Amino acid sequence: MRVLEALKRANASGAPEESVAVRLAVFVAVMSAVFALAAEDIAGTVVTVAAILVIPVGFYISHRYRANDQLALKAGLAVALLVVLVNFLGALGPLAGGDITAVQVPLAEVFLWVQVLHALHVPGRRDLVFGLVASGVTFAVVGVLSLSITMAPLLLLWIVAATTALVLGHRDDVRAVGAIATEKQARLSTDAKAVARIGGVLAVTAAVVFVLLPAASTSRALAFPINLPKIESVASPGGLSNPSLGQGDPQQTSSDSDSTGIESRASFGYFGFAGQLDTSLRGRPDDTLVMRVRAPGPDFWRGQSFDTWDGTRWTLSDDSSRTILGDNPLVIPPTNGDALAVGQDFVATFYLERPGPNVIFSAARPVEVYFPDARLFQLRDGTLRAAVDLGAGAVYTVVSSRQPVTADLLRQADPLVYGVPAPIADVYLQLPDTPQRVFDLAADVTRDAPTTYDKVRALEAWMATNTTYSLDIPTLPAGEDAVDHYLFEAQQGFCEQIGTSLVVMLRSLGVPARLAVGYIPGERNPFTGMYEVRASDAHAWAEVWFPGVGWQSFDPTAKVPLAGESGRLAAAAGLIDWIQERLPSFVDTGMEALIVLGGVAALAGLGVVGVRIIAAHKRKRNRDRYEQHVWRLERLGARCGRSRRSGETLIEYGRRLAESPLRDSDISSFATDLTDWQFSGGDATEERSLDDRIRRIERRHRDLRSTMTALRVTLRG
Repeated sequence: MRVLEALKRANASGAPEESVAVRLAVFVAVMSAVFALAAEDIAGTVVTVAAILVIPVGFYISHRYRANDQLALKAGLAVALLVVLVNFLGALGPLAGGDITAVQVPLAEVFLWVQVLHALHVPGRRDLVFGLVASGVTFAVVGVLSLSITMAPLLLLWIVAATTALVLGHRDDVRAVGAIATEKQARLSTDAKAVARIGGVLAVTAAVVFVLLPAASTSRALAFPINLPKIESVASPGGLSNPSLGQGDPQQTSSDSDSTGIESRASFGYFGFAGQLDTSLRGRPDDTLVMRVRAPGPDFWRGQSFDTWDGTRWTLSDDSSRTILGDNPLVIPPTNGDALAVGQDFVATFYLERPGPNVIFSAARPVEVYFPDARLFQLRDGTLRAAVDLGAGAVYTVVSSRQPVTADLLRQADPLVYGVPAPIADVYLQLPDTPQRVFDLAADVTRDAPTTYDKVRALEAWMATNTTYSLDIPTLPAGEDAVDHYLFEAQQGFCEQIGTSLVVMLRSLGVPARLAVGYIPGERNPFTGMYEVRASDAHAWAEVWFPGVGWQSFDPTAKVPLAGESGRLAAAAGLIDWIQERLPSFVDTGMEALIVLGGVAALAGLGVVGVRIIAAHKRKRNRDRYEQHVWRLERLGARCGRSRRSGETLIEYGRRLAESPLRDSDISSFATDLTDWQFSGGDATEERSLDDRIRRIERRHRDLRSTMTALRVTLRG
């Protein structure tokens, strides 16, 4: 019985929370976290439905029976929480294999079950605060697992609800201890203003921190996200597959007249992800989101390359592959032309949103791949292919080794000075019969360029000045050389014509080069830190070989910095472009000015907040000094038998003391000046003056008491 009584005492509920407003605010915060999990489809269906149905009922029951101890309910909830914990620990099994990502979804479900069970018993303030904190942690889990900003409205709702709950709770605490606000404070401080003020401070502070802090790192970890929703092997292991090309899919064996698949191609399908690239084809993919990439910075997301040019089409001279088998991570060996020097790790995780080619996209040279299948195929040019189709929902991570190249480094690593090895020259200097004027143009443009790097930049600059990038170009006349037609006849084209022309002219100068296809970085979402790659970002560019460096990407139309010249991004990188993209065109021109003004306003707001904090500290200090002076005056009056009456103002009390046996007129003026100083926020000089005056009053009173004491002693004697 004693044990039971001890348990009852230990689990006795504290004072129940009587404020319906506080409960409602916490309830809104908790439900916003639940709906955020549901919107991201992170937790299972059972726990999500249970949360949506049970939490509202639990909050109602908890409020209705808030004064009851409900020991049996507590015991049941404790058992249920133990069951949830045991199930979660069971999900930790995959950690033995190094797959820490397998715990993310069970972790989210644990927090959701905690919210469900906790909602059944939230009688007091402490319980509500726990629910508020748990909902905040739930949002943190959602933020880690989310790939978009769809949860942003719910997060804003949570911030408002949580701030409201804390402000209302603090107000009740102040009232509970009997604090009395001054009349001036009562006029200025209302609950709504307090919530708005705190929310404003948080918003300004968060904005400034968001702009100044660097972006999150994607360095090596125990494991990286991998996923393959559906496993479907490609028809030819090691071969290329691309369902988005329809009947143009290299895996298709149909002899349909639509051999290029143009009519059956998906709107997001890119004809460059095929066994050949025909520069006479027209039409570009639409703006469908095809994948998201989490990476520390921008780069070309390389898919594959072509080395053989016939004047119209690009093909691959050797499509044979070798098999790479093993556990994660799959170690990728170097191929023809790759630099053997150890570079900097560049970790990129690819989240596919649409079905596409079975190539593994990467930045620079991949050295490790975290992939949900134990087999990959590697071509001689370094292209990686999966043995399975890669559909929507597939996730893999690639660790690339990027040489920290700069313009100076590339100038020093000149293939025209150090020579080109035969295995590279045999493949990447090949040219078909090409009009002589193409070769003459390349030689003329680069005549004054001292190094290979400078020749590349000179050719890029010439094309940028003398040709036009356009998606609306006429068809290539039959029998025409695509490069000659682009440079001298049409003088307009898109990336396939531009990249091809750069490769052909470089080869004519003895510089090994090839055409690569993939995607440009895409738009960086400043709120998720992910690059959102659309089908229209499909791209072709030149890759140039440099001894000791390997293959380096060049493109006159895409602005991707060299690896050694790209600094670390800020968390808000891409914010201006992201906002401009979502504004009407007539607003775009002034957007940068607005962003700058907004940044200035944010900094000014932070300055105002700082000034107000200093002023508040000063007011608190003044209030403390004021209360100390009042206490000294009241102590002085009490010693004279003139204690302060209830409801008596300080000025009235000062007048009464001045008429007491003390007969000190300075007491009345001191009380008046002290009151004025308190409400005027007086400076330090006035404070020192008041301090000197109260000391003089106290000294005169001590002298008077000493005189009176001596007089009494004399009279008694």
